Amino acid sequence: MILSRYYQVCILLSVICLLLSCARADIPPSPTYITTSSEPVGITYTVQRGKVARILEFSGRVISKEEIPLYFKTSGYVNQVFVQQGQHVMAGSVLAELGGDALEYQITTAELNLEMAQATLKEAEETNAYAIAQAESALTLAQEQLNRTLLLQENYTTSTTIARVALERARTRAVFAQDEYQKALDRPWEDQLIRDNYERAHKEAQWELQITQAEYAQAINNELVYQQDLNIVEAILRQSELELTQLKKGVGPVLHTEIEQAQQALDELKDTTQIVAPADGIIVSTSLYPGQLVEPFGSLLIMASSLDVEISANPSQEQLQTITEGQVVTVAHSLDPQRAWAGTVRSLPYPYSMGGNTANSGSLDNTARISLEGDVSSLNLGELMGITLVLEEKDDVLWLPSEVIRTYQGSAFIILLDGEYQRRVNVELGIEGPERVEITQGLEENQVILGP
Repeated sequence: MILSRYYQVCILLSVICLLLSCARADIPPSPTYITTSSEPVGITYTVQRGKVARILEFSGRVISKEEIPLYFKTSGYVNQVFVQQGQHVMAGSVLAELGGDALEYQITTAELNLEMAQATLKEAEETNAYAIAQAESALTLAQEQLNRTLLLQENYTTSTTIARVALERARTRAVFAQDEYQKALDRPWEDQLIRDNYERAHKEAQWELQITQAEYAQAINNELVYQQDLNIVEAILRQSELELTQLKKGVGPVLHTEIEQAQQALDELKDTTQIVAPADGIIVSTSLYPGQLVEPFGSLLIMASSLDVEISANPSQEQLQTITEGQVVTVAHSLDPQRAWAGTVRSLPYPYSMGGNTANSGSLDNTARISLEGDVSSLNLGELMGITLVLEEKDDVLWLPSEVIRTYQGSAFIILLDGEYQRRVNVELGIEGPERVEITQGLEENQVILGP
């Protein structure tokens, strides 16, 4: 009988040890220590209400959305390579160049053609500058001559007016002398001496009329000559202005076109013999070395732009089964979790892509791609990021820490403190998060649970 009780106690202790071995051993958050008697019973937790979420966590790295293959546009031997894998480059930087005597001769000739065109333009511009100075001086002289000529205009106008008035007076006197002489002739009793005086006066009036007519004609002619001189001076002024305006337009487009053509020829030659960074970025890979014989348009450098980035991640097969394209995620910097961005699952690898698309089934890219929102200028290619995806979430539900939940033969239970007693209570679980587990049945709010 005593032996039977001994075996019963052993079996009971074995069951208790088995139950305790099935409990979770993580360190619980914010435990509360209570006792139901004079001795402590262990760590306890209170059933609470709040938010419970089932989340997925994995990591990824910052990559460029698009990788740019770079190549030479002509065949030849590599002369110099200026970059190496992982190096950041600026837009316009020369990354590599070809060499060889024939190529150097072509480039030297193109450079000389450009220098000659530039020297010709410079000489033409200097000549044009001298011509502008001369034209400005000529324009000043023409303006001064016009001003002096305009000052004479009043003199010629006055002379013509005086000559015209004198002519009118001479005509009047000539008519009067003609009448008086005719009257003397019509008087038979007039003394011949008096008639001779009238005749002399008539002749003198005619002579005076002829003189004033000649003077008036000369005045008119002088004014016409002056007007012609004025027109010539004004024409010279206008011509000077036109010449100066034309000179100020520059040396003309021909020389500029020659420089542009020479520059274009040199640029095209260098473009075929150099690899230049099309944008700011980082060299992802390179297969170039000096002395290497390359063919045109063969990809030799791979550059990724650092301006347009996204996240590349490798979730596990089990995680991929729960992820869908278009889901919203949170992406945080691994070294500084406070730096976080909202993101969206842009694409998944085959066969998890939307609709089971097999277009990329042969692609070597087996990563999930996550696009980011907001300013990503502070991110650098290759940085490690943590990705969090909420699969399911509930608010205002009963929950307990995950380490409190015990299992036995597939059933979940807890140890409930009921006054001074402890008893096992089976519970129904809902959402299971990394720290909180939803309790759907078996417990009520504020009940106290014994921890592991």
